[in-house]
Amino acid sequence: MAIIEYEKNGKKVFKVYVQFRGKTIRSLRVQKVLYNIESMAVARREERRLIKELAEKLAKLEGKGLLWSEVLFLWENEAYCDHLGKKFNRFTIKDHVNRLQRYTSPWLELIASDLNKADGRRVLYYAESLGAKSGLLNKIKSSINLVYGWGVEEGLIMGSNISGKSPVYGLGLDNKEEKIKPILTLDEVRRFLFEAKIQNHPWYQIWAFAVLTGMRSGELMALEWGDIDDNIGIIRVTKSFNKRLKSTKCPKNGTWRNADINSQLKEIIIELKRTRMNESTVLPTFSEWKNGQGGTVLRMFLKKIGIDKDVVFHTLRACFATHLLSTGVEPLKVMRMGGWSDLKTFQIYLRMSGVDVRGVAETLDFLPSETDTKNVIPLFL
Repeated sequence: MAIIEYEKNGKKVFKVYVQFRGKTIRSLRVQKVLYNIESMAVARREERRLIKELAEKLAKLEGKGLLWSEVLFLWENEAYCDHLGKKFNRFTIKDHVNRLQRYTSPWLELIASDLNKADGRRVLYYAESLGAKSGLLNKIKSSINLVYGWGVEEGLIMGSNISGKSPVYGLGLDNKEEKIKPILTLDEVRRFLFEAKIQNHPWYQIWAFAVLTGMRSGELMALEWGDIDDNIGIIRVTKSFNKRLKSTKCPKNGTWRNADINSQLKEIIIELKRTRMNESTVLPTFSEWKNGQGGTVLRMFLKKIGIDKDVVFHTLRACFATHLLSTGVEPLKVMRMGGWSDLKTFQIYLRMSGVDVRGVAETLDFLPSETDTKNVIPLFL
C-alpha cells in the first residue's frame, strides 16, 4: 500500500496504490490504483476503502464464497502452469475444462462450497438431458471429482459442510444397464485376417500385430526395430505414439512390458524386415491411422466382407485378450502381456471369454438319467 505525491499541470496531486497477494495461492494478486486525488486526507480515505474492498475480493478468491466457475478458472491456470503436482498435457486440460463448462453449467454461478449431493444429482440429470450416456457421465464425474478435490486441498473451497468429497462422489447412475461390447468371434477373426491377406490389404500386417500381441494402437505405431528381440522371441513395449500431441510418450500405465512373439507373428516380422528394414518404424504409419481413423478403416473392410459390427481399432485388443483367455492361458499372463494393471478393468475380458464360470455347474446332478427312467410305470396319467 502506498500514497504517492506528484505534480500534474503544476498542481500537487496524490496517487493511491493498494495490492494484496494470496495466502493459500501465492500467484493470486489483487491490486488497484487511483490517480489525481486532490488532497492527502482524501487519499488516506480512499486507501482505507481500497484496502477493505480488495481484502474482501481476495478472501472471495481464496475460497470464502468462490464460485464454481472461478474454481474451474483457477484450476485451468494452475494446470497449464504445471502447478498441480501431476502434469497434464494441454489436450487433457482442455477436455476437462470443456466438459465441465458444458455439463456443469447450472453450477457456474453457484458458490462452490454450497454445492451438495442434491446439486450433484441435478447436474448429472442435466448432463443426461443433453444426451450424455454412461461412459461420458463417468468422465464428467471424474472431472468434477478432480477439480473439486483440488479446490478443497488448496483451501479454495472451505466451510463446515465440506467433507473433502465432491457433490457427485459416490453417486450412482440411474442407467446401470451394461451392454456387451461388440467383439469378433474366433471364426470372424480368422475370416477377417484371411480376407485381408488374400486381398493384399495395406493394413493386414497392422491388424495381425494387434490381434497377436494385444498392443494398443499408439504402441503399435511407435514400435521400432530395436524393440524386437529375435534371440528370445519378445517385443519390448516401451513407448506409445500420442495422436493428439503428435509425439511419442511412455505406455498408458507408465511402465514397459514384454510381448511374446508366436510362430505366426514371427512370419509377419520376417516379411516386414524384407520390405521395411530401412524404415525407423516396424509398421507402416498411414495418415488415417495417425489421424485417429483406424476404426473407420477397420469397419469399412469388415462390412465389405460381410461382418457388420460396430467395432473400433481397440476391439482387436479385446479379441486378443478374450480368445487367449478362452484357450486356458492364465489371466495374470494375459494381463502382463497386454499391459493391464487394473484387475477391475480386465474383468470384462474374463466375463466375455466365459472362463470365470466355465465348469462351475458341472457337479450339479439333478436330472434323471435314461437308466433311471427306464421301465418306470407312471402313477399319474
